[in-house]
Amino acid sequence: MLRKGLKLAIPTLRDLAREVGVSYASMRAYVRGSRIPGPEVMRRLVKALRGRGAELAKLADELERAAERPPK
Repeated sequence: MLRKGLKLAIPTLRDLAREVGVSYASMRAYVRGSRIPGPEVMRRLVKALRGRGAELAKLADELERAAERPPK
């Protein structure tokens, strides 16, 4: 569970590019500031990041509950 949470929290640029539907080179250019994503790409990027945030919140809740359980 922790491993899944960390992978979600720290996506690679390749993962994010794939999820947004742009090339890795484009994503790198956005990060460097040498290129600006258009409105549609920006919407997909926002959606991807928000989705990760929602998943992270659920995983954090699960980890918190697991941490509160007494060890077996």
